[in-house]
Amino acid sequence: MSQGRFRLKRGSPSLSPPTPGLQNNSGTFIEFRAFDDPTPAPPPVLAAGSLQHDLSSLKYDLRWNSWREFLTWRDEEQVQKGIQFKRVKVYEYNSNPHFGQQTRFVCSRKGTGGVKNYTKAHPEWKQKQESMRTDCPCVLLVKTYPNVSTVLGNYTDEHNHDLGNQNLRFTRISKETREYIAGLLRLKVSPNHILHLIHGGVYHQDSLFDSDDTTTASRNDFIQLQDIRRIEKAIEAESIRLHSGDGESTLLWVERLRAQGMLLGFKAKSQPPPADSGLEPDVFILMVQTKWQKQKFEQYGRELVCIDATHNTTIYENLNLTTLLFAYSLSTGIPIAFMLASASVKLHIRL
Repeated sequence: MSQGRFRLKRGSPSLSPPTPGLQNNSGTFIEFRAFDDPTPAPPPVLAAGSLQHDLSSLKYDLRWNSWREFLTWRDEEQVQKGIQFKRVKVYEYNSNPHFGQQTRFVCSRKGTGGVKNYTKAHPEWKQKQESMRTDCPCVLLVKTYPNVSTVLGNYTDEHNHDLGNQNLRFTRISKETREYIAGLLRLKVSPNHILHLIHGGVYHQDSLFDSDDTTTASRNDFIQLQDIRRIEKAIEAESIRLHSGDGESTLLWVERLRAQGMLLGFKAKSQPPPADSGLEPDVFILMVQTKWQKQKFEQYGRELVCIDATHNTTIYENLNLTTLLFAYSLSTGIPIAFMLASASVKLHIRL
């Protein structure tokens, strides 16, 4: 209970009879008493998306004091369980001033990128190794807030595959190891020798995956020769792919081959065909012959020239590779010219 008092002064005395609680004189004193409302006050409304709102909702079961602390926890979780988190999406709500970012991580074995529009020629063939993609249900949602270092997380710690050492071969090779391998490859160290260096000189392909679950292995223990070959191929592509776009890269190669005198002919799909050539307007043709091939053709080409055509040798459907070669024995030949064409017809070959 609370009460308040105040004094009123009047110019002349009141003629009214006195009443309880009221003194009828020149300085009148009136006392009011107010009782507290027994109804409890409603809780404060928390802004949707704010840190206080999310804490009260109990939606997030993990909490870190900073983003660095979260990264430390993430790395320890990956090492302990032999898994790898992959960031797939970042949500931002600029219309809500209380909302920072929400990052979605999934297990690397869930698979990303959707289903490719590809029909297997032999669906009955089985892979020799287990597929990496298992549609793993593990999900980690991490949320940050503006001007607040606290990070909240919601973790669905469920996997439909083996964990620990048995799963390490399905995780990504670390950036430091990939850079180490690439540096040795640029120094012309053989892939086989690099593999021996990584495994400490002890390596046997047959027992590669016979890991001991009682000890924690590392991803480097499961590096195979094909992993090093893949990095080697990427290094070679740096000098082969002259532009990120295949069309631009092809045009740059055409200019380089023309300058070196190794271009027999070229027609882009966007270029009009030569007059009286009989070629379709949208046909693509690239014919190449190196100086050494030209020399061998002039030397042996009058004896016997063979032709070989192979289709679908690239990611582009119906792009055919035609090779001219001369045979100097029953089982040996030397290629003397190449042609890539979008359609292998006799007219193109006669060109």
